[in-house]
Amino acid sequence: MKHLLKGAAVAAVVLVALIVINMFCNMHDIHLDQTATGATSAVCAMLFYHGLIRNEKSKDDGNEK
Repeated sequence: MKHLLKGAAVAAVVLVALIVINMFCNMHDIHLDQTATGATSAVCAMLFYHGLIRNEKSKDDGNEK
């Protein structure tokens, strides 16, 4: 359950960042490609989530020894 909540939090953070970037680009009349933006945000979310899980795993491994 802990991983599900972390995944939801990561998705929310990435989506909020994407909304801010899109608002900035729209105000300055910069058009972003939807396919590239979606793929980039998905990869960023996966890397961010993997980083959170790796830190948690290293803390758990250190406590068992």
